[in-house]
Amino acid sequence: MSLGNFYGIGLGPGDPGLVTLRAAEVLRSVQVIYAAASQQSSRSVSGRILDALPGLTARRCELAFTMSNNFEERLARIDEHAEQILAVLRSGQDAAFVTIGDPMTYSTCGYLLRALLRREPELPHEIIPGVNSWSALAAKEAVPLVEDQTMLQIVPAAVAPGSAELDRLLAADATTVLLKCYRTREELLRQLSERGFHAVYGAGIGLEEEFVSDDPDAIAARPREYLSMLIVRKAGAADCDPVEKP
Repeated sequence: MSLGNFYGIGLGPGDPGLVTLRAAEVLRSVQVIYAAASQQSSRSVSGRILDALPGLTARRCELAFTMSNNFEERLARIDEHAEQILAVLRSGQDAAFVTIGDPMTYSTCGYLLRALLRREPELPHEIIPGVNSWSALAAKEAVPLVEDQTMLQIVPAAVAPGSAELDRLLAADATTVLLKCYRTREELLRQLSERGFHAVYGAGIGLEEEFVSDDPDAIAARPREYLSMLIVRKAGAADCDPVEKP
């Protein structure tokens, strides 16, 4: 029996309207859709997006990944899920693994795809890109992320306020996106302001609970939010000023 097709699909940051036509087409055609189980709520962001898409008939399965600091444990769990998905693919059914954002950007999908291809090197597969959260946040504020020669720095791990790493990042002629900064965001905002930087905070982009602000007091009043980020630019830079909204 021929192997089924495997699809890695980016669903975007949370708004079902940002799911691409190609992603929706494939999701309506596959027999099984896999998504990562949420550790924060009973329904994952991916699950909520899928709920809003019409015409899906696939069986849906949530996979529990571990956030252990032990990288070998994390890979072992991915290998377990790869075996589960391969059982479906070897039966001739098509399957998709969905992820918020983009499947090739800070996503479990990359590890999962490698695990699948180690076991089935000839596995037919397609990766369908999705909108990243920082792109959606910049669009919300009509603030260009980068223009001309400016670089873009995406920082996936928490950076300590006052650290040499933060100094290095801010020394570059770049827009810096700080992810996973929710534990230290108030102190980061204070230090960024003192050093002449402007920061926009975004949380739950594309979801009902979406929050966007550059007001430190309004941000400080928020609870810790895992799906959040700061977009940081040098204050007064021409390409940091918002485009006037109608």
